[in-house]
Formats: sequence, C-alpha cells, structure tokens
Amino acid sequence: MEPYLALKHVTGSDRPVFFSISEKKAIDRGTVDLTNNNCWATPQGWILDRDASSSTTYLMDPHKSTNISRIPLPYLPEENLSTYCTCLLSEYPDPAQPASCFVLLVETDAPVIWYCRVDDKEWVRHEYDIGTLDLEDGCSEKIVISPITACQGKFYFNACCFKEVGVLEFCPAPVFSSITIRDAITAPKGFRKVFMVESKQELYMVSLMSACNPDVVYRFSVHKMDFINEEWHEVHDIGDRAFLLSSWYFGTSRSAIECGLERNCLYMAYPWNKCLMIFNVRDGTAKVQDLNEAPASDQALWILPTHP
Repeated sequence: MEPYLALKHVTGSDRPVFFSISEKKAIDRGTVDLTNNNCWATPQGWILDRDASSSTTYLMDPHKSTNISRIPLPYLPEENLSTYCTCLLSEYPDPAQPASCFVLLVETDAPVIWYCRVDDKEWVRHEYDIGTLDLEDGCSEKIVISPITACQGKFYFNACCFKEVGVLEFCPAPVFSSITIRDAITAPKGFRKVFMVESKQELYMVSLMSACNPDVVYRFSVHKMDFINEEWHEVHDIGDRAFLLSSWYFGTSRSAIECGLERNCLYMAYPWNKCLMIFNVRDGTAKVQDLNEAPASDQALWILPTHP
C-alpha cells in the first residue's frame, strides 16, 4: 500500500489535503475525517484523533472506514495542544487486544508529555525536567524532548549531540535515564536536522546537514545504535527499507517494495517547497521529486500502512 501525504494548514481550508506522491495530484479520502488541529500521525500508521464535538479520542486506521478500525482511548481534555506535537505508540497495536500499547504525546515547545494506556480511564499530564540549555544572551531554557522514537517498548530521544541518548520508559510512571555513548562522534559543523527512526526493532539516527538554509542539504548520514557496545555506527545500507521523514521530527520505516518506493532511500517532505528530497543511503546521492500540483502547506503528515 503506497503512502501518501496529508498536507495541513493549506490556505482556505481547515482540513488536510491528501496528496499522492506517485500520481502527483490531490486524491479523495472521504472516509478520513480529519481537521488541521485535531490529529497527530504516528510512525506506526495509526492516527491519534481528538473529536471535541463528541468528547472522544481514539486511534484511527486511516485506510479503513468502519468503527471497528478505531481503538477507543480516554478523552484527551487539553484544548490547545499544538498541531506540531509528536505522537508515538510503544508498539504496533492489535485492534483486538490493544491494552498493552502506550500512547505518548510530546509537546514540542514545552517540557510536557501526555500519556495513557489504551485501556486507561484518563490521560496523564507529566511535566519533566531533563536539564536546561544556556543561551548566548545569558538566559536559559528547559531542554525539551525532540527528536524521539519508540523502539522495543521504550522511547529514545535527543541523540543530537552524539554523546548520549535519552531513554523514557513507563514503570508505570515515566522514568528518565540515558545511555552514554562510548567513543562519541564529533558532530559536523553547520545546521543539522536529526530524526530518530525505528526499523525492524533497531534504532537509527538520520542527520541532514545544511550550511545556512535548512532546506538545502549538502550532506546526510544514517547511524545505527549498537546497544551492546553503546555506540553509534554509520551505515550505508538499510536493506529493503525506505525511511519516511517530515518536519517536526517525524521519522518511520516501511518496506520499499510493498509501498512502491525506492529501497535503501530516505524520503524527506518539504511541503512549503512542494517537493520531496530522496537520499540514497548506499551511494550518497540525492534527487528532487517535484510536487508542483500540491497546495502550499507548512506541515506534511505521512499516511502509512498500519503494519511494519
């Protein structure tokens, strides 16, 4: 099943516009009832949907139209959550037996997370403190979790410095720890956008390097975590997978063959430029796929199959 994009915040519309990357045109997905401000896509393909009119919250399989494809959750009470929050699931949920799945919503501009198990009665708001960042003007600000992904039931975040990786697990309350990286890599100079990606139960870190303009990538790298030796190893082969990336630190992995994508490649969406950048991990090349017929947008959600 081919992934497609949901382009949010298109001028004149309070709903996402669905766009096929292969057909390069808008497509009708009448069975998917989303607005710009009530939904968050997950790397597992399920979409967290908050319906204020009916005071309901649920995980939705965007490829199915029946209520059977929805997993009910406790109502998320917060009214003003950012559309740019990161939403993650601890595992691929089984609609028949989803109770073990944790749902995590991470605010990107404040040290706050929301979480619940599928069968919980309410969401929990948790304000965390993982340190402060000293700014050049002498001020400081709280460090927030970003980027983050789920892998093997835990959540891994903030690997950008190459020196350590943050770890979040629920026991059942949130517990924060970190992995100190041996022989830490020196981060390259310039602007670097980092994505954490889980692929086949392995943890990866994707870096897109830019000189000044973050939309112009002059170099990219993919590192794989060696949990035994606590090291990052650069890799030039992700097998038959394609990594799908988007702004606000969204990263996921799918079978390239099953999704009609190029294997061993990274797909990065730039909705404001109406294009995709496709980076070949094996040979280090990059190319642009124009999406000229797409409406201008400031956020693109990948709509994905709900299986790995």
